[in-house]
Amino acid sequence: MFITVIALICLVVVVWIVWPLIQTKKDVSPDLQSVNSKLLETQIAELDADLEQGVIEKEQYDAARLDLQRTFLETATVSDIQPSLHAKSDPLLIILITVIVPVSAYLIYKQVGTDPASIKYMADQPAGANQAGPHGSAAGEDIDSMLVAVREKAEANPDDLESWTMLAQILHIMKDMNGAEKAYRHLIDKGIEDAEVYANYADVLASQANELLVTSPAFEWVKKALVLEPNHQQALWIAGTAAYYSKEYVLAKEYWQHLLSLLDPKSDPYKVILQNIEQMEREEAEASK
Repeated sequence: MFITVIALICLVVVVWIVWPLIQTKKDVSPDLQSVNSKLLETQIAELDADLEQGVIEKEQYDAARLDLQRTFLETATVSDIQPSLHAKSDPLLIILITVIVPVSAYLIYKQVGTDPASIKYMADQPAGANQAGPHGSAAGEDIDSMLVAVREKAEANPDDLESWTMLAQILHIMKDMNGAEKAYRHLIDKGIEDAEVYANYADVLASQANELLVTSPAFEWVKKALVLEPNHQQALWIAGTAAYYSKEYVLAKEYWQHLLSLLDPKSDPYKVILQNIEQMEREEAEASK
């Protein structure tokens, strides 16, 4: 009951403070999503040039391009889920408000227990949002404190799957892939059946492997995730990527087209995946000549 009250208070405070800062406004600088999209285009253009000049091999090009796209899709805000907003004020202020208010409430509550809502909130933040800096050191310290509290509770209670899920999510978002792999593996060994856990575990395995193929363990876990939740977007992306690397283009196209059907056609993630399909079709055509 207490945490429900705290959550409602946080929601009211955050909305009351942040809403005036994020009113939509015309003719302003592009949002972070647009900047990331432009950066992706620039990086892929550089890869194209390197491939054309013989600086890198085709396999290196494919791996680098898909890695860039994977990073972009991880941080992208899909417009059909959350419309893009243009801040009239300093975006760092908005980030600090939306992060510190819930985290501060969590640090109060952790004296009597662990709050899953706060952990899930932090797990949903873009990678890097918790890094220390002139505007973010306080938030970074709070997140570190949160990690310590959750880790202690999870390790003290091996059967507390909720705490282990929170721990895995935090380690994953903080890019501690070894720690995240162990936490997800603990959940799986305990018999958890959850599409999000399976997909995240596959993502961790894929990030650590030199190759992502349909014969890899990551692909097996992604298939299990899709059995439980056929429309899981991250799982569809990883499955399509594994099929692409394995040159099973029909299967890759199937996964990626399914993913396209779930996205807003005007969104940047949609465009990235569509470009992948188009390039794959060009490669198929060249191979058949």
